[in-house]
Amino acid sequence: MDQLELPSDIVWSDRRFWFQDLEAQYSQSGSHSPSEQACALMIDLQAIFCAGAWAATIILSTSIIQAQMKEHGTYLTWIDPKELTWMNKLRNRLVHGDKRKPGLTIQDQWTRRDEWEKRARKAVEITFKALYEYEDDD
Repeated sequence: MDQLELPSDIVWSDRRFWFQDLEAQYSQSGSHSPSEQACALMIDLQAIFCAGAWAATIILSTSIIQAQMKEHGTYLTWIDPKELTWMNKLRNRLVHGDKRKPGLTIQDQWTRRDEWEKRARKAVEITFKALYEYEDDD
């Protein structure tokens, strides 16, 4: 795909620092540690996030949360159910598709990258909440 370009070093670093700062925030405030499987998948999540693969970030984030739930045999009661529903619906739209209304289009990849980045960032944040059983005190 000729239209794909690597992000600049500055963009990659900005994304990496954002990801690492978020992880530090949640891991210091959270009440438990992620499973081995979740930790291993987080390495790939950081790589695809830094690369700007927004749909893949959302799909993998959802998978990491599901792996964490399976590992701990629990529902994530500390996360707003609306956030998990939002992620699952978006993931399903991306993975299963709909010929009449695709979850992601080629046009989106050109003209709506900023919107997809916002969704990917939200998915990463929800993932950290899930992994570290983080409850916001607000």
